[in-house]
Amino acid sequence: MSKHNGLSDTQELPRVPDPEYWEEPYEDDGYDPRLDTPHPRLQGAANRTNAYADDPPRLEWPDDSQRGSPQRQARPPRQGIQQPRQRLQQPSPHSSIRRASYQDRLPGGEKSMPYRRPPQQIQPERREKVPKQRKRRRRRRHHSCLRHIILSVISLALVLFLLYSGIVMLAIRQIEYRETGTRQLTSGISESDPEVRNILLIGTDSRDGESGRADTMIVLSFSKHNHSVTMTSLMRDSYVSIPNHGTNKLNAAFAFGGATLLMDTIVNNYGIPIDDYICINFKAFVHIADALGGIKVEISDREAEEINVILQSEVNRIMGDDPMADFLPSGGTFTLNGKQALAYARIRHVGNADFERTERQRTVLNKMLDKVKHLSPTAIPKMLGTAMPELTTNVPQSSLYLLSLQTPVKLIAYDMQTLRLPADGTYSDQTAPDGQMVLAVDFDANHQLYLQATQNPISKESENTETNK
Repeated sequence: MSKHNGLSDTQELPRVPDPEYWEEPYEDDGYDPRLDTPHPRLQGAANRTNAYADDPPRLEWPDDSQRGSPQRQARPPRQGIQQPRQRLQQPSPHSSIRRASYQDRLPGGEKSMPYRRPPQQIQPERREKVPKQRKRRRRRRHHSCLRHIILSVISLALVLFLLYSGIVMLAIRQIEYRETGTRQLTSGISESDPEVRNILLIGTDSRDGESGRADTMIVLSFSKHNHSVTMTSLMRDSYVSIPNHGTNKLNAAFAFGGATLLMDTIVNNYGIPIDDYICINFKAFVHIADALGGIKVEISDREAEEINVILQSEVNRIMGDDPMADFLPSGGTFTLNGKQALAYARIRHVGNADFERTERQRTVLNKMLDKVKHLSPTAIPKMLGTAMPELTTNVPQSSLYLLSLQTPVKLIAYDMQTLRLPADGTYSDQTAPDGQMVLAVDFDANHQLYLQATQNPISKESENTETNK
């Protein structure tokens, strides 16, 4: 006795009513009785194989490990029967078990055990490669954002430049321009060095800028040889030869013939080529110092007393303020406003007379130039609007505009140094024929010092020596 599905050959399989498969009509199925022969493995069984004429004659036999009847290949779908739609879903864990169908019938029309399919292997989802076209789009977007940022920065810089240019041009138009008069230069003076530009800064107490005596004379030299900005103070008591006016103190040349005669006198005696000047009166100095926020200086008690005297007798009167305004209580470290800084620069009767006076003037100017480097954009209109009407120059407006663009850059990039002429050891004290105390100067030695300063930076030791004198 052979067993099939756990039953003997003579024992029938249990019949399970299934209306989906057992109640369908078979009259029009084209049954062929010739094919109704039992399989050798099913000899003696009560059930017979039901064959269909339209079924393919091939059978699939499971191996010995599987239990059940031979499996027939799937029939093609019948015509006229609507097939169910397949749902696009992830395979469930129970999809490996297939329910019995008419293909799984045993001979006699009975069902076999459910056929268990091998589990389907779900392949892991592969990450789709980003097409090159998408990468190109991302690059284009990145380049587009970077391009917008660059264009925005350039546009902002252009707007600020145009705004700065407009403010500067409006201020330059307020400066009083005067043409340079006839020059009276001594023959034999060398031509100007194209790599060095010298501008003479003249400080005066006059209202029109061309009368009185020069209180301050500083040559501002921009040198491309050593990338330096040199402030050279000229002693006003220097005994010099003034064209058509004999010999006198240096500051007398300004009183005799204005800025043009003063430039010629400096060129003829010191050999410093000068073609441009800017004349600054007291009001312009006060407005510029106030616009810069003042200067921080350490002063002595004696200097504080002298500042109060100058404020009461000169500065407050010129500015139209109370004579007792802005007095200092004592010495110490103070941030001096415009009027106090002007009084500090005019101190003469403390220390070594005019030598320390020129030292204070260089200190004040140096600190003001340092403030210009860090000047806020909001302070520029205030400074230009109040100070420019008080200036007088022979520099054309176009050159002044270029100078306003170059000076801030040079003040930041160039090295600052100071010089005093005549230097120590190059002069002697003398009494003039009219009884004035003057300085007899060795002009050749001082000219060499000027050339050294504009072509080779002055060492710190020599600079400290000048400052301490």
